[in-house]
Amino acid sequence: MGVRKIKKSYISCVGYFKSYKNNKQLAFESILERDFFMLLEFDKDVVSFEEQPLKIKYKLKAKNTRYTPDVLVTYKDDSKRIFEVKYQSDIDSDPKLQHKMSVLKEEIARQMFIPFETFTDAQIDQMYFKNCVFLYKNAFISENSTMTNKILENINKLSEPIAIKSFVELLAANQTEQLQILPYLWHRIFKEPSLIDMHKKITMSSLILKGKIHE
Repeated sequence: MGVRKIKKSYISCVGYFKSYKNNKQLAFESILERDFFMLLEFDKDVVSFEEQPLKIKYKLKAKNTRYTPDVLVTYKDDSKRIFEVKYQSDIDSDPKLQHKMSVLKEEIARQMFIPFETFTDAQIDQMYFKNCVFLYKNAFISENSTMTNKILENINKLSEPIAIKSFVELLAANQTEQLQILPYLWHRIFKEPSLIDMHKKITMSSLILKGKIHE
């Protein structure tokens, strides 16, 4: 639970992001924060992440002040990083903000021994992000072990890449059944994004890459 309650605003966009990885809803204060959460869901090295995780006291221009980071990310190697989420244009146009980020980087390293980084919209690969959004729509579908096992079994049999359309036709000749299979296939790809090229637009012609995967 974040240490600072996010209030509704008519200026910024606030809301909640349903996180599959954290199994809970996370509050966000901007569209960019929400987009960052989405990208973290697909980062294979990320175990969990938390919004508004803590507060620190520090001095800025000789004045005592407090800072609440946007996101704390925990990785598989047990390391952690604190992120401030800002639009690149805001940073570029504001020398005071640039100075603040520089001071915070030093203060957080000194007080908490945790790296501090800034995430901006300039770091987003738009095609990759759009694919993440598409796949995430099927992140929370109900479990169907029969369907899942059938998909896994046939993916593991692949000796070469195959188009999504051809793969679905391999599993079922009936179009109705194919449409029933698709959401579970998207869910599987959501859990194993390396099955396709995430930097190209996902279509029915996208290739499922060969490789052994396990549930």
